[in-house]
Amino acid sequence: MVITLENVVKLVEDEGLNYSIIEYPAKSKKSIDIITKTKDNKKFLVKTSTEKISKDEIADLKKFAAIIGGIPLVITENAEEDIAIDKGKVFAISLEGFEKLLSGDKIFIYRTRGGIFVKIRPEVLKRKREEMNYSMGDVAKMLGVTRKTIYDYENGESDVSIEAAEKLIDIFGTEIIGDICNMKLDIEESEIESHKVLQILKSVGFKAALLKLTAIDIVASNEKNKIVITMEPKKQDIIEKKIHEASKIASDFNLKLIIVTRSSLRAKELEKEGFQVYLDQRIDSLKDEFKEN
Repeated sequence: MVITLENVVKLVEDEGLNYSIIEYPAKSKKSIDIITKTKDNKKFLVKTSTEKISKDEIADLKKFAAIIGGIPLVITENAEEDIAIDKGKVFAISLEGFEKLLSGDKIFIYRTRGGIFVKIRPEVLKRKREEMNYSMGDVAKMLGVTRKTIYDYENGESDVSIEAAEKLIDIFGTEIIGDICNMKLDIEESEIESHKVLQILKSVGFKAALLKLTAIDIVASNEKNKIVITMEPKKQDIIEKKIHEASKIASDFNLKLIIVTRSSLRAKELEKEGFQVYLDQRIDSLKDEFKEN
């Protein structure tokens, strides 16, 4: 079945959920097609895919989710109904799988290049093992693996094969079964590009990253603040569209939106509309705002 945005929207509407369609950029690849929130408050960042998804699209989804929050998903015709595809900690699922997630069901089986695995809850596995007075060595013997493997399972650092998962469930029960929606995401320093605004934000304690294929250019967070920044595009005929779509993303995640513009006239116009604006030439003053916090 060919996946279209209309297919996804119909599922969301059938569940009675609110959603935002993100329409920027309009004529090229984009990393976020739709944002929706389930009845149990899960926020999905969804990319629909009818062709091979690019590394930049995956990177945008991962960075946004790691720094701001939300559950990044790619919906593709290449996934089986109950088996997700791990694309670097961003999961691709079928349309049927997405319908299950919207209704509150779990998907816990996923495929990588190395095989098919089961998502478990590491903290529950550790708690159950300790409650039953098993050592890691005891469990390792039961599964026929090394003690290091059990350590990795309990720290979420290793994929769990279907065979190992079945044995763990026999020992500890189904409570240990996880959900791809609960994957903890983080980004390495090597994944963060160099950019003047990123350096300013990092100097005042923010974790920040650059996005390439959506209306938001920079995502950033620290213990007190979560912000998104949109830079004025070179093409003036798309600036209003970009800001409008950035506003939808910021609103869906209750984020402070900051706009960086090159023109004093444009800055005044945007400020009249209620936006917080910085001139590109004076972007260093961004540091002063967050120093006070």
